[in-house]
Amino acid sequence: MARVLLVDHTASWKTPVLKALGSGVAVDDVGSVGQLTELLANHTYAVAILASGASPEGKETTGLDLETARSIHRVQVCCRLLFLVDRDLDLETSCQAVRLGAAGFVEAGGPDAVEEIHRKVIDLLSHWQRERDQSFPSGAAEVLDQTGIATQSENMLRLLAQARKAANVCDAPIVIEGESGTGKQLLAEAIHRMDPKRSGRPFVSVNCAAITGTLAESALFGHRKGAFTGATEDRKGYFRTADGGTLMLDEISELDPALQPKLLRVLQEGRVLPVGDDREYPIDVRVITASNKPLAEQVVAGRFRLDLYQRLNVIRLRVPALRERLQDIPLLVAHFLEKYAGYYGGRIEAVDPAVYRVLQRAVGEGNVRELENIVRQTLAFKTSGSSLTLADLPEQVLEQAEQPTGGHMPADLASYIAAMLEKGPLDLDQFLTDCEQQVLETAISRFGLKGMRLASHLHLNRRTLYHKLRRHQLIGPS
Repeated sequence: MARVLLVDHTASWKTPVLKALGSGVAVDDVGSVGQLTELLANHTYAVAILASGASPEGKETTGLDLETARSIHRVQVCCRLLFLVDRDLDLETSCQAVRLGAAGFVEAGGPDAVEEIHRKVIDLLSHWQRERDQSFPSGAAEVLDQTGIATQSENMLRLLAQARKAANVCDAPIVIEGESGTGKQLLAEAIHRMDPKRSGRPFVSVNCAAITGTLAESALFGHRKGAFTGATEDRKGYFRTADGGTLMLDEISELDPALQPKLLRVLQEGRVLPVGDDREYPIDVRVITASNKPLAEQVVAGRFRLDLYQRLNVIRLRVPALRERLQDIPLLVAHFLEKYAGYYGGRIEAVDPAVYRVLQRAVGEGNVRELENIVRQTLAFKTSGSSLTLADLPEQVLEQAEQPTGGHMPADLASYIAAMLEKGPLDLDQFLTDCEQQVLETAISRFGLKGMRLASHLHLNRRTLYHKLRRHQLIGPS
């Protein structure tokens, strides 16, 4: 679902805008700078409506809020800005607004303001959707909008289908396992949004590795004022803060052993006892735990309680590593290019296919977070142009891509071969011929048809190289 941001310092346009847009659009209403910064960091917006200088009751206005427009444009270049105005604008102000991404103006005091907002926003959303469809294959944009996860790989789509079913079992605890940087929190947030009972209620994420020692119990379960030195006021704790919603306990395998039996008791009884309090408080919380270490192995090693593991492990989901979904790299790159367009200050319209191949080699054994950081760094240092090429990538990425693989076959290739064999006999000669052609085409796109350099990178002499190039019709017979 497309998201629209309403910046309304007067808090007077929320009802008219919601009326204009209906239920098919998610609208986030923001009234403070701090809230704006948080929303821009966590969501991608198609349209932002700036109503800070307008009031449907006809109150005095302060003109265009160009400073807020700059803040939005810096972070989300692709977001269209729609200004609500109550008077004609001078040419200079209008030009400044257009440079910051203004896509339209609506006369706030006009008799048809609500209808005009509806028409303009729908037009802007349609344009945004067309651009989104060009960047993402059919179906992938819908998955991204619904879950916040960019994917078209079978194993990830299968995982999301499982997550959707799990979301409908509103009270069952869920364990999410997967390597670091694979997107476990994104999956937990997606489950929360798809949960018919808990979506719209709090989602609270806690890093268990960061809450240790004497304050850990207070952080989770709360405390009363004066319960210990430094307890100058009551604290609800994460469980009560998440009441009615979802509590994600990240890195649960790192939870202090002394806290494990207390957590088990809370899960069993559905009540928490704050430190220093003499009464318990009922809670209604769905608990999602995440770990980059298999919890079953931690139980065998004696580092995690078996009874707590059994209580948590009602539904288990595993997020595949990036090397198991290399075909998602183009989608992920497109998503990050959109997300971090503000780092560059412009929109990237095209990506050289060679960029994807280099990234597959460079981060194939890494994780999604590493890929995200590469895109951010690339955009931060890019100086011009609307295309992303190999020349834009950080030098260390290119060097990493050129490192020998050590003879290990990439997991996605091994999986592909296994799938081919499952279908029936494999013509090995033809398969190797196709592989050789793909290697040659990739090398040419990376290094060009410079004989010595190309031969060097393929560990071939020039005569053998040209023989192979002619055989695959990559050069002429002469």
